[in-house]
Amino acid sequence: MGDAMTGKGGHFPCFSRKNRGSVPLFLLIVVISSLAACGSEKPSRPPQPAVATVNGQSIDLKEFEKALGEEMALAKKDVPLKREETESLKEEVLDNLIRERIMSQRARDLYISIGEAELAARIEEIRKDYNGQFDKLFGEGGISLPEWKEALRKRMLLEKLIVRDVNAKIQVADDEAERYYNDHRRAYATDRRVRVAQIVLPDRDLAEGILKRLKAGEDFGKVAREVSIGPEATQGGDLGFFERGVMPEAIDRMVFSLPVGKVSRVAKSPYGFHIFKVLGQAAAGGRKFADVREKVIADLRKQKEAEAYKIWIEGLQAKAAIRINRPLPGLRGTD
Repeated sequence: MGDAMTGKGGHFPCFSRKNRGSVPLFLLIVVISSLAACGSEKPSRPPQPAVATVNGQSIDLKEFEKALGEEMALAKKDVPLKREETESLKEEVLDNLIRERIMSQRARDLYISIGEAELAARIEEIRKDYNGQFDKLFGEGGISLPEWKEALRKRMLLEKLIVRDVNAKIQVADDEAERYYNDHRRAYATDRRVRVAQIVLPDRDLAEGILKRLKAGEDFGKVAREVSIGPEATQGGDLGFFERGVMPEAIDRMVFSLPVGKVSRVAKSPYGFHIFKVLGQAAAGGRKFADVREKVIADLRKQKEAEAYKIWIEGLQAKAAIRINRPLPGLRGTD
């Protein structure tokens, strides 16, 4: 029997490739594709009524079972699910499918789509993360490339929708960013920092020769511009301020023990042979708003986007005609 579903809150997952939430984007889609491939081998059964409809568009049994199977496979890694946990998971899976359907419909209404060029560009970004192993996931890995591409296209569509319909409307003024900073000063405090310049050279003999020149009084920045192979050479080797933990431990120990103005001995790393000079130090403590302004604005924007998303998706759900056929089905062979 159908019943109307009330809108539920909850932030839709962040889709940034660099910030992937609890499950990496690629791994999540791999799971989807793997389970879909397994499901295709099951015998067909008579047509079943839709699990739910969203503005007249069905969420069918196959789609629901597929999504539920993925979540159950992840949830049952440690211990089997209790009956009440399974029922709760069914509701969560359906809520997610309903939200995705509502968002896809919103994207259609706004004429938002993902073109082939956009999709290809994203695939190339992902490919770079796999060090030549990407193509082996398809065929040898048992993953369907067409299904994986469509899952990625769908995810990109929802990303694009949220950016355009929610995030693009968010503004952060300097005065509210400063108020946020004042309320969260401890979050922007720092440990002791050092400002360091470096010269990087390809072999030890050359580095030792440069060290002798520096000890004889040559200007560190001038020499760095002349001979360093590091990317910061044009800035006289200046790496700026950093805290402990940014550099390898051995280099940390060296630069944090040097007095200001002193030059280090030659140190080896995977990138070459380094000579460091400490240009300045900053004690642990708070930083001025001007020093952390960009980070504060980014943090506040992220918070405002999450709040705006919640209001936005609840508004879309409230306007949608949603019908659910209960009781919700389980996976075949598990009920």
